[in-house]
Amino acid sequence: MPESVRNMMNEGWWQRLQRTRLVRYTNTYLKNRYDKAIQTRSRLKLQFLQFFPFIVAATITGVFAYAYSRVFHYAEVFSHTLLAYNRYAIFVVTPVCFLASWWLVWRYAPFARGSGIPQVMASIELSQRGRNPFVDQLLSWKIILVKVISSTIKVIGGGILGREGPTIQVAAAIFKLVHDRLPKWWTSVTASNVILAGGAAGLAAAFNTPLGGIVFAIEELSKHHIRFYKSALFIAVIISGLAAQGLGGGYLYLGQAATNYDGWWIYPGIILVAIVTGYFGSVMCSVILRIMKVMRRRRGSTTELLMVLGGAFFVAFFIFLIGTDAMGSGKHLLDRYLFTADKQVEWYMPFVRMNGLIATFSSGGAGGIFAASLSTGATFGAFVAHALHLVGDNANVLILVGMAGFLTAVTRTPFTSSIIIFEMTDRHSIIFFLLLGTLIANVVATINSRRSFYDQMKENYLKQVDRTAQE
Repeated sequence: MPESVRNMMNEGWWQRLQRTRLVRYTNTYLKNRYDKAIQTRSRLKLQFLQFFPFIVAATITGVFAYAYSRVFHYAEVFSHTLLAYNRYAIFVVTPVCFLASWWLVWRYAPFARGSGIPQVMASIELSQRGRNPFVDQLLSWKIILVKVISSTIKVIGGGILGREGPTIQVAAAIFKLVHDRLPKWWTSVTASNVILAGGAAGLAAAFNTPLGGIVFAIEELSKHHIRFYKSALFIAVIISGLAAQGLGGGYLYLGQAATNYDGWWIYPGIILVAIVTGYFGSVMCSVILRIMKVMRRRRGSTTELLMVLGGAFFVAFFIFLIGTDAMGSGKHLLDRYLFTADKQVEWYMPFVRMNGLIATFSSGGAGGIFAASLSTGATFGAFVAHALHLVGDNANVLILVGMAGFLTAVTRTPFTSSIIIFEMTDRHSIIFFLLLGTLIANVVATINSRRSFYDQMKENYLKQVDRTAQE
């Protein structure tokens, strides 16, 4: 076989595509337009060329976020239907789904495990260090496929998890893949800015919270001043949000919950909710990190397999006893607490949700902690409101503060948490309550554990990448 033919067979699909006449013609045309823009010094043309990849990637992200939200929703509906049909089936379905979710990640994409946000943070840091080849381990086509399939399987099994973290990692991967396929002559954009913009676009499209996506990128994903990447960030968030809305329509993630609070005495309730959610949120993260440390040491062993099964049966047991309130992202809980008169929460429900989240997240596989943290925080807020004999709109205020406080304890991003809840509900009147609650929760969580959950997970992934490189 001639060497030229052998080389063509060894080429990847992208290289073969680039050799086609249409692609070569398109590349030549774009290169000529680029050179002309340089010659005429047209700032507008140059900016369009620079941001065109962001527009393409953001559009793909928006479409993906909508499609993934539908798949995730139907998976939750299926799990609820199955439970209603045969309650005992959960003791078979949950272990099987948990094992399948764990095996997919363990076998094909270890870096697809868990939320996805720490992986994006690690990718940004690696790209800033000039270690771009290692970013491929954290953001790739394989990561995208395994992330979606593994998280969907686990939610069918009743796992307490969300889709927002996976959406952020997938969005960052999409942005990186688009960036990697640009011709060498294209206006250069740093890989770290591309990944950061992708993460922000993913959050914005998942929750329909553009401001939350921008603030999240600044507060959590990067410590740099916004002026270094503001244009790319804004374009990514706006386009991805518009694409998702174009398919699913304009919406509020939670809807306009009534929050007409009455009297100064609501402040003690806000402070109490903030302290409780800050403490238990940080405790939950510490427990997850300890369990995952043990599982890393036992990776691929019978011990890890038994721990996955143990977590599955733990979740299944509470689902069997309590029902749908002990499974899934908890969106149905939020709808009930905020939009009906049924705000009563049994004392054990916050701990059922919290421990179920621990078991689900720690047992391997893919799945986010973002949305599940919101529903867990809501149960704490509803319980405190019930204990203080608060009802109606007053109870809603504490529920929303509980959501923001618990999320802050996990992410250590009080402003992001406040703005996300604000955008989800369109409640301008409680923004100061949210800020007060998240700041208190952040202080309490920091006292209990200095570093955020995502920061510690990021360091673990960086160490794992280094070990993989050495091998």
